[in-house]
Amino acid sequence: MRCIPTALCLGVLLLTAPSVSAAGDVQYVVGTSEETDPSGLLESHQHITEVAFQDYNMAMRDLMVGNIDFFLTTHSIAADPATSENTPGLSIVGMVEEIESYVPVVLPDSQTVIGSMELLDAMNVALGELISSNSLSATYMTWFIGESEMDASSFEGSIGEWPTPTEGGVLHSIVDNQREMVACMYDRDSPMSWQDASAQMNGYEAEVAQMMANKMGTHYGTHITFRGHDSGGEFEAIEDLKRGDTCDFIMASITPQKAMSKGLMGGIPYHIEGYVLMASLESPPLQSAQHLFLSADEDEGSEFDQRWIAIAVLSAFIAYQLARRQ
Repeated sequence: MRCIPTALCLGVLLLTAPSVSAAGDVQYVVGTSEETDPSGLLESHQHITEVAFQDYNMAMRDLMVGNIDFFLTTHSIAADPATSENTPGLSIVGMVEEIESYVPVVLPDSQTVIGSMELLDAMNVALGELISSNSLSATYMTWFIGESEMDASSFEGSIGEWPTPTEGGVLHSIVDNQREMVACMYDRDSPMSWQDASAQMNGYEAEVAQMMANKMGTHYGTHITFRGHDSGGEFEAIEDLKRGDTCDFIMASITPQKAMSKGLMGGIPYHIEGYVLMASLESPPLQSAQHLFLSADEDEGSEFDQRWIAIAVLSAFIAYQLARRQ
């Protein structure tokens, strides 16, 4: 019977024992750079010391050699393979805060434009299937470092059924006549979009647009190709779409808010942009990007939950021993 009092004593010790993480206040040194402004995310956390760098290249070099613990920057900087080719060993821990999302953009239907919203609905369904099947994530990883933040469950309410093309409309023309989708884009000189020597648009956005065209072609029983038109810039892409004789939609890193402000309509996102946390081989262990912002006292709560698991096991052992004695 002595095992039962012993188990009870162990349970008391587990409850009263301080958390390991609370034994010493964990301090982190986090770098930022002038190209971005994530300081507001760090200001209220006393256990985080911010070190500001003139540019991200300097910050990433210091991260690589262990002069700072982590680097807080934008996804577009951290995930670009060209950015980190001279700083091996760096990785993205995860996204800290979403800034914006990029969506395909169309003209709203009007007296002079019909079937444009049908095209947007079809692209939404195609994107939803690409996200759900992880095809979009796989494509993302061919152009960027790390993993995509896209999650189909976030957009389920925005994804409807495949639309039936209205004769004479934009979608009907793509499916039954021209058999081609044309997107206004521009050369951003980045993995998102760039133009090669033959004036062909390449990059993540062009590949996603081609995948949408393939999905639409499969559903409507025809072959639909994709062609990117280089408008030269964001303003020009919007004007080209409004003119109505250049492209069917825009695929140029435009946010839903920007589309609405220009009198256009945006679909579901194909890319999430935000602040991400980078680490190196010299960085201290961190469960997730969000754990950076937990102080020792806050982290103690999660450790306490684990102690309750041990107590439950001890309780079961005591109950078993009592039943066995009876």
